[in-house]
Amino acid sequence: MSKTPLLAAALAVLVALPAFATNDNYRPINNQNYLLHDDDGPWQEGPYTLPPYPENPDWVGFYAPLKKDFKFYVDSKSISMGDDHVIRLILRVVSNSGAENISYEGFQCINRQMRAYAFGDTTDKRWIESTRALWKNIVGSDDPVRERLADDMCPQWDWPANAAEALARIKASPWR
Repeated sequence: MSKTPLLAAALAVLVALPAFATNDNYRPINNQNYLLHDDDGPWQEGPYTLPPYPENPDWVGFYAPLKKDFKFYVDSKSISMGDDHVIRLILRVVSNSGAENISYEGFQCINRQMRAYAFGDTTDKRWIESTRALWKNIVGSDDPVRERLADDMCPQWDWPANAAEALARIKASPWR
């Protein structure tokens, strides 16, 4: 069997593809069976309050690639999940020299976004609210810490049922 007719047919399809791409009658398919949300409107963040500054935290470590000079922790007591499906938690980053940063952050699994609500003043043991607490994309943001944490809590963009499941997912992470 000669491969010439098959090659000619494949070449004809490749040549015709640009014509299909510029077709004025093309309409994207909007299949409602594959929507990821049951709601009818755009997502809106629900109410939240800053937690008390952690006095007796239960730090659970997790691994973040490319950040060997730092250790990363989540306060297991601070993890919460609102009706808006945002996982909120206290994140702690400790350098090899012992310097630490603490922040209160929210993660949206379905949109792969995060938001920093407040930063910890470790001297006065209080929160300083962020003046630019905007939702930011995690994927492609050059932030392997938040990307790893989101991957741990929300594998395949699936949000946990509750805070206990989010914590269990962090603890079950293979890179812990």
